Amino acid sequence: MISKNFNFVPLKRFVAPLLLLIVVGFVCSAINSQYVGEEMKFAYNQRALLLITLMAFIAAHLQNKPKVLPIVLNAYLASTLLLYLLAAMGYGASFVHGRIYLFGENPNVLGVKGVLAFLIIMSGLINRFSVKRLIITIPICVPFISLVVLSGSRGAFISMFLGLGVLLFFRKTGVVNKWAIFIFGVFISSLLLTYLLETNPVMAERMMETVETGDTGRNVLWSTAFNIIGDHTLVGAGFTGVKPMMYAYSGLYMNPHNIFLYIFIACGLPGIVLFVMFLLRLVKLLLLHFKRYGDSLNLVIFVIVMFNMSKQGGSIVKILFWFFFAILIGSTIQILSQKGQKRIAE
Repeated sequence: MISKNFNFVPLKRFVAPLLLLIVVGFVCSAINSQYVGEEMKFAYNQRALLLITLMAFIAAHLQNKPKVLPIVLNAYLASTLLLYLLAAMGYGASFVHGRIYLFGENPNVLGVKGVLAFLIIMSGLINRFSVKRLIITIPICVPFISLVVLSGSRGAFISMFLGLGVLLFFRKTGVVNKWAIFIFGVFISSLLLTYLLETNPVMAERMMETVETGDTGRNVLWSTAFNIIGDHTLVGAGFTGVKPMMYAYSGLYMNPHNIFLYIFIACGLPGIVLFVMFLLRLVKLLLLHFKRYGDSLNLVIFVIVMFNMSKQGGSIVKILFWFFFAILIGSTIQILSQKGQKRIAE
């Protein structure tokens, strides 16, 4: 039954490096067994393995039924809108230091959800611009922008403008139209910037702190991670050894808040090579898809996902990021078979 509904063969080029990454992490955990404890599931990061498996199933389903993709994206937009409505009505919402926690979820993740929903909507406007679409798009975007404001996340704040920049840069159009849209984008970005900073003093204070001091809130963690990597380059500490190693070097029992540093500490040089291999294969696929169809949404999603995985702790076990990896792979994988058929025809 599974073999009829899910074709995993085209996905092996993406899934194989990730599974090998889990194996490398398990070996590193076995070498540093003092960090493992009694439960072996932490030695191979059971949650990461489950999310990689889920990613493969979602991607395989989208590959077999590409018409499902718009439904999936609309369902995501609807769920994010529901988050905003719940926050607006106060259900499950609490505020700590001026930042919203919705049902206990980290505000940084909530902010990223709002940004991705905002960029999915803006992609439709920028790639198929019209005054009518503009009038419809603006009110739809307000709840998603509000989530970013409520989250107080500097990363989500920057992601909005980064995503808009990528959308404009990769839009296929004439020079005059590109400049017109660029000017419009700068105007809208200025309005957004002013709105966000004036309506959220917490966001404004956090941004000013970063501008004035250069402190991203992760400087100490990243510096510590680089020191660990310098001393343990080839063999990592294992998935269970990341936090103890960070504590030993800095006194902070925390992840390094960067997916690349986390994997390097956990799995050493072999692990980071495997993860970068996965990313490079995905980037190549996305560029091929963009070259064929001219739709920049997938590239924008990839940039935003990687930007936020590079600044959030525990991002390797967050379903949001693997969900979007699945969408990126499943919605573009057919370009490889088309390329192969074209080569045979030639």
